Amino acid sequence: MALKRNLMLSFFLCIVLASPCLARQKGNGVDADVKSLVELHNKAFNAQNLKAIMETYAPVPEIVLMGTGPGETYLGEEAIGSAYNQFFIKFDAKTLDFKYDWIAVGSRGDMAWFAVTTRIESTLKNEKKEREFNMSGTLMKVRGKWRIVSLHFSRLGVEESHPEQSG
Repeated sequence: MALKRNLMLSFFLCIVLASPCLARQKGNGVDADVKSLVELHNKAFNAQNLKAIMETYAPVPEIVLMGTGPGETYLGEEAIGSAYNQFFIKFDAKTLDFKYDWIAVGSRGDMAWFAVTTRIESTLKNEKKEREFNMSGTLMKVRGKWRIVSLHFSRLGVEESHPEQSG
């Protein structure tokens, strides 16, 4: 259960990472509105404002949040809202700090996407924590505004030491 909560926290913390990463991508076709959406989400997440977070999602029943393992799939507003409420107990409001290692962003028409790797520092009751994870998201335009359709995060193997990556 603690692993599931940590994975979910990692996933949502990833969203907060996207706005600076999007700013670093130039000429990739991702419109300023996508960056604004991610910034809205990040601000709401850091403030632990569930209503504002859910406003960043598309108003369709098929919105999805997915973690690393079994049982970490959330379909629809109610399930995703419950997942966020679990994340909120893992950090004190307004204590998130993101360090980005890599990002890819793209768009086509009314669809956009991003993928990132990041380290996130947070505080809970004066205890600092750091997590590493991968995250990806898919966005769609709804009435002229970008909204989240699906988010996925992964922390598989984070607690183990990592061999250097080639590439």
